[in-house]
Amino acid sequence: MRYNKNFYIAFLASIFLVTFLILFSSVAFAATVQDTSLTITKTQITTSGLAERPAIFGDKIIWQDYRNDNGTGVITDIYMYNLSTSKEIQVITSGSAEAPVIYNDKIVWRDGRNGNFSLEKPDIYVYDLSTHKETRVTTNGSYSTSPTIYKDRIVWTNYSSSVQMYNLSTNQESQIANSESMIFSPANYGNIIAWEDFHVFRDDNVQVDSNTSNFSTHKKTPTRDICFYDLSTHKKTQITTDGSAAHPAIYEDRIVYYDWRNGNWDIYMYNISTSTETRVTTNGSAQDPAIYGNRIVWVDGRNGSSDIYVYDLSTHKEIQITNSESSKEFPAIYENKIVWEDAFNGSSNIYMCTISGDEPEIKTPVANFSSNVTSGYAPLSVQFTDLSENATGWNWNFGDRTNSTKRNPTHTYSATGKYTVTLTASNGENGTDIKTSKIKVQSAPRPIPSGFNLLILGIIVFYLFRKST
Repeated sequence: MRYNKNFYIAFLASIFLVTFLILFSSVAFAATVQDTSLTITKTQITTSGLAERPAIFGDKIIWQDYRNDNGTGVITDIYMYNLSTSKEIQVITSGSAEAPVIYNDKIVWRDGRNGNFSLEKPDIYVYDLSTHKETRVTTNGSYSTSPTIYKDRIVWTNYSSSVQMYNLSTNQESQIANSESMIFSPANYGNIIAWEDFHVFRDDNVQVDSNTSNFSTHKKTPTRDICFYDLSTHKKTQITTDGSAAHPAIYEDRIVYYDWRNGNWDIYMYNISTSTETRVTTNGSAQDPAIYGNRIVWVDGRNGSSDIYVYDLSTHKEIQITNSESSKEFPAIYENKIVWEDAFNGSSNIYMCTISGDEPEIKTPVANFSSNVTSGYAPLSVQFTDLSENATGWNWNFGDRTNSTKRNPTHTYSATGKYTVTLTASNGENGTDIKTSKIKVQSAPRPIPSGFNLLILGIIVFYLFRKST
């Protein structure tokens, strides 16, 4: 905005310059919303001014970068910054790599290098940082986009009408779900795959023109809802019904998304284990959530500009991460590190903040147990001893259709067979872990009749007597 008063212009410019230097340098500053016990250390990761869509896993930050574009606006490559070594490298050089995601040492992205223009028919690729090997996952150029990865499972949408999955261990592709309309924004964690299902429904209220007796055009109302598919049960579930939910993200049994149901965008969370939904924000300007552990991060425009906020589910406290007039997008989180794309004055760079202070430690349970015996004759009594770490709940499945929630149960197997014992150790909202072991139960040997024993003894005595004489 321009003003006629030169003095006022100079005054505003000086304030803006000071603010910019404070906010866009690598500094540590205290959280400003509802929690002043934490420290937020902010770091600028890139300086190219052409970096977009960051993702993070462990000490690796990746993003797409237009620095080799030469002004065409279509050439983009993938770069990575290693926080442990403080080094940046160019990972993918195809010139058409976009929307990268990372899990462990594997980077996945969409790519239009094979003559498939990136906005029409891209394919999915994966690069293994440990072996330096690149693999083309899809070969049909059927608008494969929005890839995501968890362990060996890569998930994406095909022509925006189906959810596809590729297993790197088996090299097999399968279709998870399809829609007569469109599917967007798949998310993948454990056995759960979630997505945004977009439909267009017709209005049943048909009006007739009394003069011409012609039907009026049907009104179409677009709806967007969140669905998920459980690979272990092969069951699809729709978790929203208001028709205005978008952009799901998953961690363990929690799915987060933003929703317009109250006339404003807010963040909601659905717990798969309890089938309950929680409204996380109430300010009406929150979008693009991500989740890791007990922390949910999102972009929020409550103060007139887009800023990064984070909410801790364990402490029920909200923290404002940024405070500037620049445009921020695509937040991602891993443990206590948050990255995002920050655009200012025509340039776009990747920033990261690290949260430190008195936040509670996430104590993830580690299941473990022992037994006094692993095999024996029926009926076999087995004493199980819990050795789990950070566990507050125990669920035993003894493999014979019986269960127990005691910490150190004793169980008797009455029938012969091989049984798989499963302990599921839990710790509230910090998740669960599973440990299994085998128990072998055999039939007891039949006792030898006493008369038979006397007969054998007599034969032996007679034999020795004859031999001695």
